[in-house]
Amino acid sequence: MKLLLLFFITSLFLNAPKVSVEKWIIEKSSNLSIEGRSNVSSFQCDVTEYLRADTLFFYKDDQQIFTTKGGLTINVNGFDCHQRYLTSDLRKTLKATEYPLLKIDLLSLGNFTAGDGNQKIKGWVAVQLAHITRKIEVDYTVKAGNGGILHLYGSQQVLFSDFGLVPPQKLAGLIKVEQQINIRFQLILRAI
Repeated sequence: MKLLLLFFITSLFLNAPKVSVEKWIIEKSSNLSIEGRSNVSSFQCDVTEYLRADTLFFYKDDQQIFTTKGGLTINVNGFDCHQRYLTSDLRKTLKATEYPLLKIDLLSLGNFTAGDGNQKIKGWVAVQLAHITRKIEVDYTVKAGNGGILHLYGSQQVLFSDFGLVPPQKLAGLIKVEQQINIRFQLILRAI
């Protein structure tokens, strides 16, 4: 019986996938924008400079599955909608005074090879906004750059209500922002 148990445990370790780790720094030039529409016009609010150099860890096993650790934290007060009243309304809607940080943790990425042109992959992120966290599947495009740089582009549609938020209204409800917004981002990663 002991010999059978020893054989079973040994075979588990011999057949376990081998895991490699890649480390990447999120560059300051990374950016994120929120795009939306009202019944009057469309709008775009940007964070054009990401100020923290966070580290992402990509864990890849011999089956080419990437899990990740790390993410980014963005100051909601850093959004600029290019119109003062719209910027103020967005910050108020996102409850920037109470919850000034938008956190995005990368959970997983599809298989990609850093040297191969534009690659379409899927991945999962956990987005925390206004103290509510949602797990969201995201479509990415991965593109290798010069000097160990990796560009990770993505966009995802979400609803204000996903995070317990009510879209802004103006003029006694005559101008209404739609529930659906598109979050678009470009992460510029440098291998370390």
